[in-house]
Amino acid sequence: MIYITSDHFVWLDVTRQCKSQTTRLELNSVHELYELCEDESDHLIEDVDTIPKLMNDGSRICIEVGHLPTKYKPKKLWKGTDKIIKNGFWYVKMSDIKVG
Repeated sequence: MIYITSDHFVWLDVTRQCKSQTTRLELNSVHELYELCEDESDHLIEDVDTIPKLMNDGSRICIEVGHLPTKYKPKKLWKGTDKIIKNGFWYVKMSDIKVG
């Protein structure tokens, strides 16, 4: 399950998977696990054995995904340019882009 905080940071919620001790250890060996509190503060979990208590306290156990990209508005910037789409990506000549 994906969780997005108010500062547009994306977390992967693995709380349900952490109910199993084996899965907890596997996740912790590959990823840094974080406690995500209700007030959206986050704390690195240094001891995997504390995870059951954190889950009982209502915290989410999460893995960092990253920030959402800022909103990009190419229509205004690309207006009047020749554009092509190739393999799902838009291409435009740099010399055609009007800045400002």
